Amino acid sequence: MSSTEESRERFIPIGRQEIVADLLDAPHWSDEGQQFKEFCTIFGALYHYKFHAHSEELKRCYTPFNPDTDIVSQHDYSDEDKQNLRDTLDSEIRQLLNNANYEELTNEDINRAISADSYYGLNVWVDLDDFEKLVVYFRGSAMRVDYKRTWQSLFFSKKAIEIPIYKRLFLLLKFKTEDQRVDDLLNKWEADNPQSDLESKNQFEKKARKQVQKSRQNLPEGVSDEQVFLKLFKDLPRTDLEMLFPNQEVRLKLFDKIKLAITGGGGTLFGIFTTIGKVVAAAANLVLLIGAFVGLIAIIVRQIMNIFNQRTKYMMTLSRNLYFHNLDNNVGVMNYLIDLAEEEEGKEAILAYFFLHAESDKDYTKEALDRKIEGYLKNKYGTEIDFEVDDGIRKLREEGILREQEGGILKVLNLQDASAILDKQWDNFFNFEAPTKPE
Repeated sequence: MSSTEESRERFIPIGRQEIVADLLDAPHWSDEGQQFKEFCTIFGALYHYKFHAHSEELKRCYTPFNPDTDIVSQHDYSDEDKQNLRDTLDSEIRQLLNNANYEELTNEDINRAISADSYYGLNVWVDLDDFEKLVVYFRGSAMRVDYKRTWQSLFFSKKAIEIPIYKRLFLLLKFKTEDQRVDDLLNKWEADNPQSDLESKNQFEKKARKQVQKSRQNLPEGVSDEQVFLKLFKDLPRTDLEMLFPNQEVRLKLFDKIKLAITGGGGTLFGIFTTIGKVVAAAANLVLLIGAFVGLIAIIVRQIMNIFNQRTKYMMTLSRNLYFHNLDNNVGVMNYLIDLAEEEEGKEAILAYFFLHAESDKDYTKEALDRKIEGYLKNKYGTEIDFEVDDGIRKLREEGILREQEGGILKVLNLQDASAILDKQWDNFFNFEAPTKPE
């Protein structure tokens, strides 16, 4: 497990409406309870509008790369336009995920998860070098207990197994072009074969192109290297990360190969010896001779079908698990994350404002406020989180309702003044003025 996963999570697993309702039930309120409720409402509406603008920018950047689009556009994007849009999309998505309190998985984390033994018993191989862009974030890690039959109990009884899972997992994927991937393979081959001649290089290039085309032949029709895929999954075992990639290749496990070799090989050898005996015995009878060879062919076909049936069983397991783990795709992922980020930003700011207002007689520093809010969440909801106090303070500062005094002391405006400032922001969003009539 990486250090990222071992740290406390930033995500606040309580709904914003529930937090506001519980803060309104605080005993210190007198006649300001309704005003605090209105403050929370206008603050939430303000951030809803801001994140709506963020959503519009994301959709603008994603339009030429959306695999699910049914929009007809007359806009002709140049290669430079597309690269700029991809760069902006990448930056905006990362910022959105950070606002939603997701954590990034490093390449080391991804490779560790892919190389681990699969909980579902699948052997799936993925070529990560096939992607020009690969971004993986998670939010929430936990242990789930399942019960499985194991060989230690000879499969008679079920044993409790703890499975580390990602509660939420985000993927952004973009394939390299075929030429890019071939160039990668060619450059690696040239580094390993510095003395190779031009003919050998050309032969390997043809071989590499066939290899790339073969690896992508099972992708759905219509998938192109221009498209950017956004995926969101839930409750995924960490050891089965590879089953989420579109270029996966299901392979037989060693145990299955041994089992098929023993059962299939034994059956085939027995069939061969039986057929030889029948051929010798029926050498003078053409009908019996043909029947013997047909029987042998049937045995071989049956063993081949056993291999395909095992692969089909793997694919069914893979498909069934993906069906239940999949949460959203492409534009739907952006809408989901926008809503979640808006919730998280609102909760952080409202909690920070509440304690600075409710305990205004105390001189809270950033560190003291952080400890106060984390203690409240633990005592009230039984959850330990790493509260994003910097984010909460930043939002109050941006809205103009925070006052920072000497020594890092934090103070906020009273509810009436703070609400007035937030209301004024609405007036500044839309500055339309009707034209005056000439006298």
